[in-house]
Amino acid sequence: MSILAEHFQQLSALLHHTRGDWQQTPFSCRELPWPELTPMLMALNETQIDALDENEAAALAWLAPQRPDTVAAHHLRLPELERAPDYATPRWSNGIGGRKWAQIKDFAANVTLEHPILEWCAGKGHLGRLLAQQGAASVTSLEWNADLCAQGEQLAQQLDLNHQFHCADALDSHTSCLFQPQQLAVALHACGELHLRFLRQAAQAGTQQLALSPCCYHLISGDRYQPLSVAGQQQDLQLDRHSLRLPLQQQVTGGERVRRLRHIELSWRLAFDELQQQITGQARYLPLPAFPKRLLSGDFADFARWACTQKGLAIPESIDSQHWLALAEQRRLLVKRIELIRHRYRYLLELWLLLDRALFLEEQGYRVTLGTFTAVSNTPRRYLLQATRS
Repeated sequence: MSILAEHFQQLSALLHHTRGDWQQTPFSCRELPWPELTPMLMALNETQIDALDENEAAALAWLAPQRPDTVAAHHLRLPELERAPDYATPRWSNGIGGRKWAQIKDFAANVTLEHPILEWCAGKGHLGRLLAQQGAASVTSLEWNADLCAQGEQLAQQLDLNHQFHCADALDSHTSCLFQPQQLAVALHACGELHLRFLRQAAQAGTQQLALSPCCYHLISGDRYQPLSVAGQQQDLQLDRHSLRLPLQQQVTGGERVRRLRHIELSWRLAFDELQQQITGQARYLPLPAFPKRLLSGDFADFARWACTQKGLAIPESIDSQHWLALAEQRRLLVKRIELIRHRYRYLLELWLLLDRALFLEEQGYRVTLGTFTAVSNTPRRYLLQATRS
């Protein structure tokens, strides 16, 4: 059994045992679901909850007496991989944010350029362009957005690079022909079903080298995650999209403005939930999709009208914002207390998903490494899966 398989087995046992912690749906709860944790959670005020939730080490120390196995599992840390020697920005990188550029440079520092490159879900092909400039013999970038392809092609022509674009949906079956045996296939922050397709098609084609940084695990085709590896299928956690979103609830600290917007968003989502339960006459939580943060700059009544439209509900003639926000206030701290526990499983659940992908590749005959390729200040999605066909 490989070391990755051993870690996966240990993690699977823990996550099965602690399902009652991480699988809770806070917005659906009207009371704390853990009697043994209730006294210590109720002893915290909002400032203390926020401080703990933003300090992983402090939160784990606080939780350790009640959940020693959960805290111990966090010692399964992944190694740090190579970093770029510098983050100097060439002229063609104008318009790429500093954090994004650091991610691209750090990703590129971990790949060898022995084979032609396929860049999956490429956008404008920034990563592929950098690899072409660093000496890749050829780069093919797959991207579905024609405007982004055109911009990427123009930049490649200006720099006289052997860099082509293939404009197509990565989920179309015919894209499998892009994968070749003597090739390095790369994907930086490919979402959900897109990176699952990447792994399956690359393995089927026998592609020599792979480098993948996954993102957005919840964007899958079905309602539940279907593990890739045999080990994952045997230890299936039955992850729905709600659970798959949990690893994504870790963000790079964005300052006071971001913290204030999170506070407003939580309050308004809960206030709308109180309103919709009166409209529908059903005492169950109705989730809203992600939405532009500009909606939080108006007043709650306008937001509630937008939300009713999104959910196909009759819009009330008048909306008493003060009433619904007061009801939300009663639930807000309950949600935060539940999330304080759930968030201690973000890393563990993401590690389980990463190891499932790694074991799938091992089962297909690859040598696999898994580590962190960039600083957490650049992105929480900093895990890099690399595989070489034996």
